[in-house]
Amino acid sequence: MLNLRAISWIGLAICAAVSMTGCGDKSDTGKKASVKPVEMLSVDGIGPINAQTPFNLHDITAAFQGFNVSQHTNYTEGQQYPVIEVAKDLKTLLVINPDVKQEKIFSVMVQDNLIGNRLGHSIGMAFADIYAYGQTEECAAGAEELSGKVLCYAPKTGNILYQFGGSWSGPNGTVPPKDVLAGWKMESMIWKPLSPRAP
Repeated sequence: MLNLRAISWIGLAICAAVSMTGCGDKSDTGKKASVKPVEMLSVDGIGPINAQTPFNLHDITAAFQGFNVSQHTNYTEGQQYPVIEVAKDLKTLLVINPDVKQEKIFSVMVQDNLIGNRLGHSIGMAFADIYAYGQTEECAAGAEELSGKVLCYAPKTGNILYQFGGSWSGPNGTVPPKDVLAGWKMESMIWKPLSPRAP
């Protein structure tokens, strides 16, 4: 089941983290990515990032040599928290959010098609080009800074979310009908570490 509370937290962290570039402000994105990826997104992680990677500027900088890695302090509802950004040639590729203890990675937002996707989907693709008719994964309306957006699980995954944006005159806080969503475009991809299985 889609954890709406977790999704809202992701949205707050992500949008605060990318406030300098603007949510939904994408460049060089199209229906299909035409650039050669520098790293790949999968259910297991993004390039060198996986469920064991600590939220630590030193370790992430070492993992992404040749990239610009920086840490920023952001605020959500009066509370501050750090985020780590990975960029290349002035393009923000990843925004990494910490867990509550700021020790592990809670989520990573992919913002550019320089990060490929082993599922075959890319930023800029239409909803209808990702989900077969009648086979949509569970979706939820964005909240707070993500109001007007929709987050859906990537096909057949439990830890990758796709953020979609588009035009709709319906009420905030609700997911548009499928025929409206069909034309919405993917604006970002969000990876979360898989929860460890109970022994």
